[in-house]
Amino acid sequence: MREFNYTKHDDLTVLSAKFDKFEYRKHSHEEYAIGVTLGGIQKYWLEGEMLNSAPGGVMLFQPEQLHDGCSGGKAGLEYVMSYIPRQLVEEISGKNEVLKFPAPIIYDRKLAENIVRLIRSIEAGNGELLISELIMNIINSSAETDDKLRTPKNHRAVNRAIEMMHDNFEVPLKLDEICAEIAMSKFHFIRQFKAIKGLSPYQFFLGRRIEQAKKYLDDGKELYAVMLECGFYDLSHFNRQFKSVYGLTAHAYTKLLNKSC
Repeated sequence: MREFNYTKHDDLTVLSAKFDKFEYRKHSHEEYAIGVTLGGIQKYWLEGEMLNSAPGGVMLFQPEQLHDGCSGGKAGLEYVMSYIPRQLVEEISGKNEVLKFPAPIIYDRKLAENIVRLIRSIEAGNGELLISELIMNIINSSAETDDKLRTPKNHRAVNRAIEMMHDNFEVPLKLDEICAEIAMSKFHFIRQFKAIKGLSPYQFFLGRRIEQAKKYLDDGKELYAVMLECGFYDLSHFNRQFKSVYGLTAHAYTKLLNKSC
């Protein structure tokens, strides 16, 4: 058993790996490497120390840290890893020096979930808005970052971004287009939006899509037509998101509407 799947998104690379007897020789990366052990034990030497990452372990490597790697058990190993360029980390953190991690391996369920979600989102080719938010959340959660980029609040820019969101329910939102319109870097925009609205741009945009979908369903539009018109291309995802807002799936809601007619 040996699987290595690499996917690129701009300058960022992600890896999904599964193997039993393979061993990495000692090496280092120019980027920050942040990953999660999904199954088995990840055994590796890191700058003079032997470490073991169990399932759920978040592995944190600074640039140029020498390490190797292998499966620490007979059952094999499965893990995911993201390789995040220094320039991107500096833009998010507001710091020009190499970031310090609290430990080489930490067990933080929320952070692990965000890392896995980032890898799966890139593999699936999801939109830039979600991917950028996940990258920012991962960096902010795994190391100390600078808060100075959060102020002052720019309400005019955020309001303009919301106008653009309302005009584009049916297509993936282009983060670069929004940031060009409001003359703001994408990570600064995400911080500003969350500071002003209390939730991320992706969450806000997803909520508006669901709200619009309900209006279409109330008007008697067919379920699959509504799903596509509001930018959802998978019924299970559409149902799950609808339920998170209204307590039942879009399919179940449509059935209730039909019964009341």
